[in-house]
Amino acid sequence: MEIDFLNFRSILVFICILQGLIFAGLLTIRGLRQRSRADLWLAVLIVLLCSSLITPLIGFANVYDNNQWLTYFPFSIAYSYGLCVWFYTVNLTDSRHRMTRRDLLLFVPTIVYLMYRLFLFSHSVEWKSWFDDNYGDAFGAAIFVTEAVWNLTFLYLAIRHYRKYRVWLDANFSDTEKIKFDWLRNFLYLFTAVIVLGALFDFANSFIVRLSYIQYFYFEIVLALGTYYLAVAGYLRSRTIELTFGDKPDAADESRRQLLSDAEMERLRSRLLTVMSDERPYLDPSLTLTDLTRAVGVNSTVLSHLINKGFEKNFNDFINEYRINEVKSRLRATDDETMLAIAFESGFNSKATFNRAFKKFTGRTPREYQEDLTSA
Repeated sequence: MEIDFLNFRSILVFICILQGLIFAGLLTIRGLRQRSRADLWLAVLIVLLCSSLITPLIGFANVYDNNQWLTYFPFSIAYSYGLCVWFYTVNLTDSRHRMTRRDLLLFVPTIVYLMYRLFLFSHSVEWKSWFDDNYGDAFGAAIFVTEAVWNLTFLYLAIRHYRKYRVWLDANFSDTEKIKFDWLRNFLYLFTAVIVLGALFDFANSFIVRLSYIQYFYFEIVLALGTYYLAVAGYLRSRTIELTFGDKPDAADESRRQLLSDAEMERLRSRLLTVMSDERPYLDPSLTLTDLTRAVGVNSTVLSHLINKGFEKNFNDFINEYRINEVKSRLRATDDETMLAIAFESGFNSKATFNRAFKKFTGRTPREYQEDLTSA
């Protein structure tokens, strides 16, 4: 059987591998220049995914059939994918995150797996055949089950972390468009679906019927396309922001929040309304909870509690509602400016954020509202 890299399946996988490695290189360069750990973790993840695609690349090219000694070489590194996604998510949303000694222990399963595969790889073809016949299925099933649980656990932790991050953004920032990383949310769910799909293939192969290279190709192509998307979207859209998400409030702040009386809450509420009316801080597109605390004269924990309980809103909605009211007021007062220009003057920093906020607080799109205003 001749080696043939020019078959359709190998070419398709090779294109995705090449694309992934190019962007992994670009991410590594950017990560080193900007000291971005998130970029470096993403580069590692892409390289690992590309490495796992080498198996179908050379398999469909008949390399395995002509080189049986390659059996058990660890092209695919188990127990690593979910872990890399977790570290990438944490570092993208918190540029000051540092790896601890405890974190290093999470790589023990990956290291044990690599030692196991390299041990098998170092033996003769005959010994490998004997091992396959006697123990291959049992070890393969055990690795499949534990790896699936391991990866899905860390993907769950990454999704939970991202959800908490989005809540934290709305509680602290009035403009979240550039730092909410919508693409990351999409990727986390997509990658989880890919891992689940791979687990289903492995389950069928381990407990139902032995799957061939051709049957596994359907999963491999999904993995290849997912790697392609991750490489492009990750490089173009993932830029670490200097945020410190995850910091816990000071114990004294928490204590003071709990001791606020109804009278003090009402006093602070009146003070906040006065600041919003007289100083109009919402006109600043980059306004944060910390900025507003300086004007009101309380710490961020108390102010956040005040907005949540006193107005039943998070900080983002509280500020954007003022901005929408400002837009509506200016629209009634002038016909000379476009709605988008008025939105920017009212504190919004992007068209997408303005459109979502306007629909949320008025129940209509900006165009519908303007048409109603014109016809009135």
